Amino acid sequence: MQVLCSGTQSGPPNEPYRYGVLGLLMWGSVCGAEIELSRCDLTASEGRQEVTARCGGLEVALDREHPAGEQIELRVAVVDALAEQAEPDPLFVIAGGPGDAATGFFAATEGAFSRILRRRDIVLVDQRGSGASAPLNCDAFDEDRLGEIVDLEIVVDAAVECLGQLDHDPRFFTTSIAVRDLDEVREALGYERVNLYGISYGTRVAQHYLRRYPERTRSVILDGVVSPDIALGPDVALASQEALDALFERCREDQECRSAYPDLPARFNAVLDRLGDAPVAVTIDHPRTGELTETTIDRYTLIAVVRLLIYSPRTASVLPALVESAYEGDYRALAAHAMFVSESVENLAQGLNYAVACTEDAPYTGDVDFDALAATYMGTTFVDALNRVCERWPAGTMDEDLRELVETDVPVLLLSGELDPITPPRYASAAAARMTNTIDIVGRGQGHGMLTVACAQGLMAKFVDRPDADELDLGCVDRIRPFPLFTSPMGPAP
Repeated sequence: MQVLCSGTQSGPPNEPYRYGVLGLLMWGSVCGAEIELSRCDLTASEGRQEVTARCGGLEVALDREHPAGEQIELRVAVVDALAEQAEPDPLFVIAGGPGDAATGFFAATEGAFSRILRRRDIVLVDQRGSGASAPLNCDAFDEDRLGEIVDLEIVVDAAVECLGQLDHDPRFFTTSIAVRDLDEVREALGYERVNLYGISYGTRVAQHYLRRYPERTRSVILDGVVSPDIALGPDVALASQEALDALFERCREDQECRSAYPDLPARFNAVLDRLGDAPVAVTIDHPRTGELTETTIDRYTLIAVVRLLIYSPRTASVLPALVESAYEGDYRALAAHAMFVSESVENLAQGLNYAVACTEDAPYTGDVDFDALAATYMGTTFVDALNRVCERWPAGTMDEDLRELVETDVPVLLLSGELDPITPPRYASAAAARMTNTIDIVGRGQGHGMLTVACAQGLMAKFVDRPDADELDLGCVDRIRPFPLFTSPMGPAP
């Protein structure tokens, strides 16, 4: 077992590993908090991907106002740089959700960081409440309830049930506390400065860390940006409808798609109404296990599937074919996609999701245009459910300035998808209003998060290597294209 500690050393924090016992004696003598690291394998959902790393735990106070009180353990993983002599400043990868685990997220997306990993360690901290860091998991949300999960009453009942199942007080699982955890990990690992990558909700965490610890932050990458002054909730249905409308319009403008799926918006609305009137029982082979599975498809199933498939241009490309099959009365493809979607919902720590949303979003939604929401395919259910749930959930610890725009001259790279259904590009523009050293990139036809786009991966690596460079070659941005639409259940046209 190996130990890596904080201190006043001037060399790289992984020196002890490269100089053996002598290194540990030389560097360990100045340790404060310690993290014991040993070899481990990080896995994505269902263990389909593995990444070799060094993992350990760091005990921190549940309530930072009472450091001697109850303790929880944060799971920490370090993926070592490929270079024999790594750069001294690692990349901290911060997952989204809230409720996604950084270790699982990285295992699923490792290839996107391969160029950064050549020269820099990558550090992963499962945010408190997620993954293996005192997770706020709930049995109330399971994959068998996907079809119901958007239904207002069932969501509220499940969330209240979830609150009663938690092992820890959710008031101490918020962004304001999470950034202090991150910096304690940085110190314990001995890094003087760090680079940050945050995706979706993780961009809120990254921005608040930058606000709290500017002297510790060398550069920041924000992917699918949440502006601090925007409360997530009311805009979700509107942005998702905009992305769906753009997809339908793209199909109309494409001759092959238009020929295969005429009048797609009307057919989608017809399916939505039909399933609202009469849910359909479907029996299919489970797409992952192959087991014969019975399920019920209703209006809320369709809403949930569309909402999550439209996050990515690759998955959104199947929607025209999916809608057409359902319109013709064949719901098997919709049921199969619902099962895939249910697994992604199941892997999210719902307790952490509500702990953050009920502290940092729901109280600040302001006046909501419910008529505009009612005109979307999602309707008002999302906002109604959030408000109802948060009436029952306790508000947690939140710094007074959490919702203020960050003023900084630290280099920041902002990445947005043109058709992002939850954090549209205007959010990135809002977040950058008081930042003086930014590069703002919008990917044509892309959805939520640019991490899988080769152009974005290359730009991220170049940016982290030289964040203070006068220019970053953005030539590849103009070559970004959306994924081809399916013109049959077999795939895109040749």
